[in-house]
Amino acid sequence: MLHIFLEQLFEFAAKTIPEEQILAAKQTYQLETGTLYEDDKSYNSRMALFLEWYLCDNYAPKSSKTVLEGLLENNSEECNSEKLTFYKSVSEGIQSLFFIQKVNDDSVKAINLFNNEIYLAQEKDSRLIFRKNDIFQGRIINFQKDFHFTGNFCFHPEKTHKYIKSEIKIIVKNLSQQKKDLARTEKILLKAKTKLKRYELNIEKLNEKLDNNSEKKIAKLKQKLKLLVEEKGTQISTIQELTNKVSFIKNDKIKIEGNKQINALIHSLAYKNLKWERSRQIDISDIYKN
Repeated sequence: MLHIFLEQLFEFAAKTIPEEQILAAKQTYQLETGTLYEDDKSYNSRMALFLEWYLCDNYAPKSSKTVLEGLLENNSEECNSEKLTFYKSVSEGIQSLFFIQKVNDDSVKAINLFNNEIYLAQEKDSRLIFRKNDIFQGRIINFQKDFHFTGNFCFHPEKTHKYIKSEIKIIVKNLSQQKKDLARTEKILLKAKTKLKRYELNIEKLNEKLDNNSEKKIAKLKQKLKLLVEEKGTQISTIQELTNKVSFIKNDKIKIEGNKQINALIHSLAYKNLKWERSRQIDISDIYKN
């Protein structure tokens, strides 16, 4: 059923999105992953990987939504509830480089090499598709309470694994710094919100005192109240700036830019893999290198 739904998703997208947009995206994609020909052994799987990338990892200009997210937002009434649930699962899926830790009869334990998250993915043909210690490009989704791969992969030979892990390490280091910046900014934001609550509490107390004091005392209280209100306003502005910064780091830096870095590496490796697929006479270490 999963693969049927995936084919229906591709058909839905092809019917809804202008053909010239898809063709333009395909040209851009193949600049990074290599031009495909119909006689390539991996033609079908690579075309499916392109469609997955186009729908799930390709952001419209000045937008934080992927093509599929925008598609579902504008055309959800055309899908029944079961299809819509699946399509949303695909839009929330993760494309990554995975490492196979264990192969069972109908499932595999896979590790996302960019964050070390472990998934038990259901796959009835697991022993035909995977081998322990495989590293491959794939997309995993959560559908009907289980994890599944979409079934489109790009496997990288064992001799390339050391090179791949060194390239992953560079991206992980950058993402780790972004996450540290996020945690630090969120901590500052929390303190700013706590400080705002103190201002609000002090303002409330001063307002109560205004009703129970002499005119001379009230004048002083009003002056103090005015200063507190101004400080409260400044604090609100600070909180808004910090909130915007948190959103920027989380969405623009970690989600969008982080995904772009991951995709750039995945595409570069796919290009190298395509060269290796076509050029068996070249030593693989001469292909998988910078």
